[in-house]
This record gives sequence, C-alpha cells and structure tokens, in this order.
Amino acid sequence: MIVPAHDADAIARHGAFEPDVMVLDLEYTTAPKHKETARAGLSALVKQLGDAQREVFVRIDRETRWADVKAAVARGIRGIVYPGPESAEEVAELGALIGACEKEAGVEPGRTELALMLESAKGFWNAAAIAQASPRVTTLGVGRVDLTMQLGPLPQDEFRLHRFLMTRTVVAARMLGKQPLGAHWRPGSRGGVASIDATARAAREGRLMGFTGCICATAEQVAPVNTGFALG
Repeated sequence: MIVPAHDADAIARHGAFEPDVMVLDLEYTTAPKHKETARAGLSALVKQLGDAQREVFVRIDRETRWADVKAAVARGIRGIVYPGPESAEEVAELGALIGACEKEAGVEPGRTELALMLESAKGFWNAAAIAQASPRVTTLGVGRVDLTMQLGPLPQDEFRLHRFLMTRTVVAARMLGKQPLGAHWRPGSRGGVASIDATARAAREGRLMGFTGCICATAEQVAPVNTGFALG
C-alpha cells in the first residue's frame, strides 16, 4: 500500500488496514516541497510503525534516486521500490549505491531489496536484462500511468498492448525467479477512483495472468486486492 512519506498521520491511519507491505512514497504522492522533510523523517516513521508493520519499503523518485536512496537505506526498511527503470546499467548503479549506504548505515549487507516497476516501452523491452542487473532485485512489476502516456489507449478504451506487456513481465519474472507484481486495471478504474468491485476484479484478473500481488493506491483497496489474489 502506497502512503505519502511526509504524512505521519496518514501512515498511522492506514496501518489499521494491515497491508502486507507499507510503501512510504517519495514519488507522486509527496510534493516537491515536502520531499526533503520526508527523507529526513523516514527513520522516525519506521520506528513509529514498529512491530505492527511486518515489511516497509520506500518508493523513490527516478529523478532524485540518489538522494532518495541515501535517505531510505536504514534499519527497519526492507527494500526500495524503483519506478521506471530502463537499463541494466542504471539498476546496477542503484544496487551498488544501496550497498554503500548499507555499509554507512550499519545495515546487514545485501538485506535491502529492489522492487522494479516497469513503466516505459524501453523498460519493458529490457525487462530480463534489468531484472538480472543486481542480485537485490526480488520483484518485477507493471506500472501503468507513465506507460499509458507513452503508448496511449485505443479509441475503444482498451489499453493498447497492456496484456502483452503484462504477460512479458510475468514471463521474465518467472524465468528469473522474481515475484511478479501487477493487476489488470480497467480504463478509469485506477488509483483513488477505483471501486471495491473494480479493484477486486483487477486483482483477480492479475492473479489469473500469473501475478502474485499488486500495489494499492488507497487503503480501501487492501481488502479487495487480498480477495482478488486469494486462491480459489
């Protein structure tokens, strides 16, 4: 579940929905004016969450990834969500930076995972190489917003190539032993506007395609996502 990293009250409220993973967001939901404060407060937020939240990740901004990673590598933070990777080289560089930050922060070497969310045509094209670029990569997922802007929807509102790209991601992830993340969001049903039924359907269709989970945009989506991905 994505939560703005600068909003401690929202994080406290959303914890009651018991997501499997809390993702403290330094990207879209944190405005530029709040980013510096959000970075500085990450360690305190993790302590606030305490034992109530099993796993905490931080979603970084591709444009400010160096500063974001340096703030995000800390005890209690299990991994980094990296949106929009496009080349193996940038993922390898990011992995090396995380290693240096682990050493500086006294974090167990190799503990910090990388969850990669593909969001561009180039990223999907290089999916297998990107997923192999660092031993830290444990997850390969599908983004939607930036990809939609690049490729565009068809007039019938069916997202062009979306199923193909989702399948390509699942195949790459399964081949390399990574967790595939994604849901088949229908046009107009993504983010905070998705109803409970639309969210459950997106998760259910994602499961049938081979995905094992997805990122929630709102706390209310946690339960329907869990329902949609449940076996049976």
